[in-house]
Amino acid sequence: MNCNFLLDNLVAYIHGELDKKAVMQIHQHVGNCEVCVKEEIELRRTSRMLDQVQFEALPDNFDRELQKKLAQIEKPLKPVKSDFRRIVYAIAATIIIMVGIQFFGSQILQSTRKPVHFKDFPTTQTVFKSEVTQSEVETSLRERFLQRYLQSRQHEKMKIKR
Repeated sequence: MNCNFLLDNLVAYIHGELDKKAVMQIHQHVGNCEVCVKEEIELRRTSRMLDQVQFEALPDNFDRELQKKLAQIEKPLKPVKSDFRRIVYAIAATIIIMVGIQFFGSQILQSTRKPVHFKDFPTTQTVFKSEVTQSEVETSLRERFLQRYLQSRQHEKMKIKR
């Protein structure tokens, strides 16, 4: 006897539906297999719990009432003519809402931007007014580099002193 045979016949064994030979084989197997003993105990416990549950009887007219309700559900529903209008109205409302959101969104974005005036743009006179030579650019870059370098050195000395 193996565990699969026992598990296949356990319900019949508990309800006393097996012949004597099968019952003897199950008794011998359960005496040697701990897993099957636990399975039998659990199934017996479940069976006792189900025996304690009291089921209520259905009313006498239950079948007729059920048949009536099923017949009502099975009737095909007639298409309503106003469904087409509802769909068109829903699409129109969606389009109106989208246009409104786009309009108000653009208004908000425009109100947050800084207005641009023509006087803010440089003219040709101001662009060509200050012509800087290449040597002047190089000296100003060199001076800025030296200033930053000296500042970083001073900053490092201050850290070391602390």
